[in-house]
Amino acid sequence: MVSYDEILTEAGFSQAAIREVREGKLHYGGSLDAASDTELSVKLAFRVDAKLENVKELFLRFPKKKEFDDTVEELGMIAADGGDGSLDDFAGIKLDKNAITLDKLYQNAAPGSDLNLSKDEIDKFKKLGKKASHEDIEKCLRQILLDRFHAYKKDGLSGIKPYARSKKEFSSGNELKYQIEVGPILKKHSPIFHKYAMEYPNNKPDGAEESFFWVNSIIDEKPTIALVHRLGMPQDGGWVYLERHFYISRSHNCLQGIGAALPVDDGAVVFYATRTSTDQVSGFGGAAKRTIGNRIMGGRMAANFERARQVVVTAKELDMLKL
Repeated sequence: MVSYDEILTEAGFSQAAIREVREGKLHYGGSLDAASDTELSVKLAFRVDAKLENVKELFLRFPKKKEFDDTVEELGMIAADGGDGSLDDFAGIKLDKNAITLDKLYQNAAPGSDLNLSKDEIDKFKKLGKKASHEDIEKCLRQILLDRFHAYKKDGLSGIKPYARSKKEFSSGNELKYQIEVGPILKKHSPIFHKYAMEYPNNKPDGAEESFFWVNSIIDEKPTIALVHRLGMPQDGGWVYLERHFYISRSHNCLQGIGAALPVDDGAVVFYATRTSTDQVSGFGGAAKRTIGNRIMGGRMAANFERARQVVVTAKELDMLKL
């Protein structure tokens, strides 16, 4: 059985940092070795004095991001019954914040704009016309999100349509796959889950669970929609899990976090490492941008996870962890 000391040591945490985690402190461990020149990354470790089941439910089953991430405007489950989902699952998506600006962005959608859309998705908005109503834009976006969900659930990473850019398309599917490939810890300690994450939906391990939801976050004063897939499986008395933002409507390209919750006396130690792809840190001055971006993102995620573990600790019943 692998220990959290071993995992954290391999992840680059010092013995002093591991001791702090053991004593109950949340430790921000800096960034990971970059998988590409568009990447920001963060690694964190902390102890939660709560049942491992509560930790699992928070991170896998019942997303409570609104309680610990102040950028989240709204969120909702997709296909909570495990089925194919429907447009009703996306009814709560609204582009009301900065609506006039958002309407103009979608009315003028084009490769290389501030939106992440495939070529055929851009064509759908063009067909609405320059005078498309706010309601028509939201309706079109909801259908695109449902279509992307269906394609991903059927074909995994290979089913993700690339974003149209002014010069070359960007493939989030390829980026997410490479992010897993360059991380050595998951492949070493959980090769079965590693294979599942790479080849989803094929090769599902026994005991694996998954959930889907959408998140509407306000980034740069604009609504930003993400389609999120969470999956996990039991291992060594704990849980290994993955969070994958396989579509993000703007600002970032994609995001992927991998972690483990390992049992300790009266609680669990959680290790979490995330990689975010964004064009904003590439190009001239990219190294400096990534250094600053990693620091800012690390501080924000550390604060979010500090609040998240309090949600777990203060929950008296698992039902309190529901949306």
